[in-house]
Amino acid sequence: MSKSLIIEKPELQSHAHRFGWSSVTLFFWGLYIYLWLPFITLLAWWIGVKLFHLQIVELHGYAGVIGKLGLYSAIVVILSVTLIGWANIERFRFKDSARRIVNTPVSVREIAKLFKLQESQLIQLRQKQSVIVRFSEKGHLTEVTEYIHH
Repeated sequence: MSKSLIIEKPELQSHAHRFGWSSVTLFFWGLYIYLWLPFITLLAWWIGVKLFHLQIVELHGYAGVIGKLGLYSAIVVILSVTLIGWANIERFRFKDSARRIVNTPVSVREIAKLFKLQESQLIQLRQKQSVIVRFSEKGHLTEVTEYIHH
């Protein structure tokens, strides 16, 4: 009896094997759908043009838009005046004020004191490319070691 390549009992496959082939299948279904997208887009565009023509031209939908044009224009003008007015008020309010506050530099001494290190230790740590910093449960610095990239 020859061995068949078709698996009669898929439950005997490992999870990794099933996941792998399911991923491959999903990828190719996605590729297949992606290849159909230009045709689907053309079809949707054609249906949209037909619906637009039906609603606007044949059913005289443009008459409703023309009837509401005055209201739409008034809403656009009101919104524009409100937003431009608000922008000008804000510009007037803040024209002479400094929006950005300059950060004061923190000295090495202050940082070392905060973390309970010697200034020389902190200077050496700042020259390292990467370090591993460990803290206690209470947030106190417990260990600093250099991280060596492999």
